[in-house]
This record gives sequence, structure tokens and C-alpha cells, in this order.
Amino acid sequence: MLDTATDGVVTVDERGRILSLNKTAEALFGYDQREVTGELFTLLFAAESHAPALDYLEGLKGGGVASVMNDGREVVGRVRQGGKIPLFMTMGQIAEGTDRRFCAVLRDITAWKKTEGELVEARKAAEKASAQKSDVLAKISHEIRTPLNAIIGFAEVMAEERFGPIANERYKEYLRDIHQSGGYVISLVNDLLDLAKIEAGKLDLDFVSVNLNEIALSTVSLLQPEAQRGRVVLRSGLSPKLPPVVADQRSIRQIVINLLSNAVKFTDAGGQVIISTALGDQGEAILRVRDTGIGMDDKEIALALEPFRQVPTTRRAGGTGLGLPLTKALVEANRAAMSITSVKKEGTLVEITFPPQRVLAGEVGGGGSAEGRRESRTPAHRCRSSSAKR
Repeated sequence: MLDTATDGVVTVDERGRILSLNKTAEALFGYDQREVTGELFTLLFAAESHAPALDYLEGLKGGGVASVMNDGREVVGRVRQGGKIPLFMTMGQIAEGTDRRFCAVLRDITAWKKTEGELVEARKAAEKASAQKSDVLAKISHEIRTPLNAIIGFAEVMAEERFGPIANERYKEYLRDIHQSGGYVISLVNDLLDLAKIEAGKLDLDFVSVNLNEIALSTVSLLQPEAQRGRVVLRSGLSPKLPPVVADQRSIRQIVINLLSNAVKFTDAGGQVIISTALGDQGEAILRVRDTGIGMDDKEIALALEPFRQVPTTRRAGGTGLGLPLTKALVEANRAAMSITSVKKEGTLVEITFPPQRVLAGEVGGGGSAEGRRESRTPAHRCRSSSAKR
């Protein structure tokens, strides 16, 4: 039975003298059983593995070690013809009394070690590529921003006719287009740079006490004109007892702006966008953005979470496809979690959840209302919203 085993099996006495080798062990080390019987079993190992192997055996002999058969350690085997092989060794006692015997099961892990080495090298290569990408993007953003700022500034000066009137109205329209396009490119560069920094773990975050209600209210005020132009109802329902959370205020504000602005963008006239906050049963702080927009199915949600990918039904609204991936990355950088629930033609719900460890207990954020208290108790599975750039 032992000769049919795929692992090498070596039996030794309590002094570590070899009693037998199965056929696999003979093939593994290049020794015939008769040649090594009576020799110390360290003969089968490289010098650096002698001490670990003997310590393993001494630990078994000393007693008090339960279930040692489930323990094991990596050792380096020595092949008779020369060379070394990585092995995983498990030992256990197989006979008691005055003639105690022990069994060592040895598995060749050369293929596993090779795979492990390849994975380590792949990780190092990926980290190096990510760092190079971040450096390239940083340099590009710097080189692009300088001329773009000049273009935007000169376009503003000309559009405002500070040094004289512009006779042709069409030129004014072109200047407005230039100004708007320049701002769009700078926004895109900033998004790319932030995403690269997050992937490389180099995004500078200043973790402070952040009031989610205040950020939600200020963002609603900021986007209210856009919602009114699209004839979309934008309102808030905030929990007055929501404590502050530990987060980076600038990135949290960007997250909320992304979610709300795109919820408005993808909601047709007559629809609603609601931002709400709540304190969960486990002490977690929850920020929700929902609307009655176009919604997405599961495949479209997965597509929207990929950088530079856009859901076909949302392309009419433009964008680069960075909004949702960047928002998700910023949420995770703040040690929070983002979940999306959506139904086609009904809407989507996005929940940002800060775990209890990130919630400052004993403090109250404020900024709520009676409507907010009702809104915060609305079950998540009944909410629908459309959020972030698809």
C-alpha cells in the first residue's frame, strides 16, 4: 500500500535512524532502501534542513503535542545524484512502547514553489507597472494643466470682452465651447490621476471627523439648479442623530457630488432623486442616493464599474466612464463599502456604509428633519436610485 502512495514515506526509530523507505521515497532521493537503512534520516535533507527535521522529531518524542499529524513544515531534500528539492514534511508516531517508531510523509512541492515564485514576480511586475503608470500620469497631468489653464484663462478674458467687443456672436459661442472643453479635459486628467494614485496606494487622505449630513445638504444646494433645469425633484432625508464618521472630507464630498449629479443626469423629467442618511442596527453610518431613473441590470452594473466602460443606455449623457469606478475606489480608500441595487426603468439605489469602527460614538451630526427621520427608516430593498457616471 505504501509503495503505491504518491508521497515519499520514511519510517524511523526514536533516534532518527531510517528503518524503511517506500518506492516513491526511493525514487525521490535516488537511494535504495537497503543502502540507507540504519542511517540518520537527515541524510535525506540538505544541511539547512537538518536542525528543523531533528527538532520536529524531538517535539514528537517529548509528548504533549496533540494532533501532530496535522502539523508540518517545509524542508529541503538532498538528491543522491546532486541537487536539492523543496519538500513538505509531516511526521507522526506510529508505534509506542520501548520500540517507538515514527513516520515522515514527504511531498515534492517543486511545482507549487515554481508557481509561488511566478506569482511573486507577477505581483512585483504589477506593482512596478502601477508605479510607472502613476508617474507617467502625474507628469502628463502637469504638462497638460499648464497650457490648458492658459487656454481657459484667455477664453474667459475674450468671452468677457475685457479688451474690446467681439463683433460676431458666433465667436462668443466658440469661446464658451473652448472654455467648457478645457474644463472638461482638466476634470478628466484629475480623475485619471486620482484613480492611478488610489491603485498605487499613494492617494493622500486626511482622516478627520466628517459630518455626512452637512456634506449632503451642501451638495443638494449645489446641484439644485441642475435638477431644476432637468425638472427633477432633488430632496434630502437626513437622520438628525447621525454621528460623524472618520473619513477624508474632500474625497467624501467628491463621492456625494458624483452620486447626486449622475442620479440627476440619468433621471427623466418628473422623476425624483433622494439623498438620505441613517444609523444602522450595528452602529454603522449609511449614506443612500436613490432615484427613479433609467436603472441597470446586473450585467450593466458590472460594466459600469469598469474604467472607461459605459452602459449603452447612458451614453447619450456623455462622460468618460470613470465616474463610478473612481467613486467606488474613493469609497474603499475611506474604509467604507459601496453597494448598488438597480431595476431597469425603475431606478437604482447606491449605499455607502461606514463600519462601526469608523463612526464616532457619542457625537451627533445634526442636519436632519422630520422628513429625514421618515426617509432614514425606509428599507433599503424598497429604495431605487441612479447614481454615478455609468
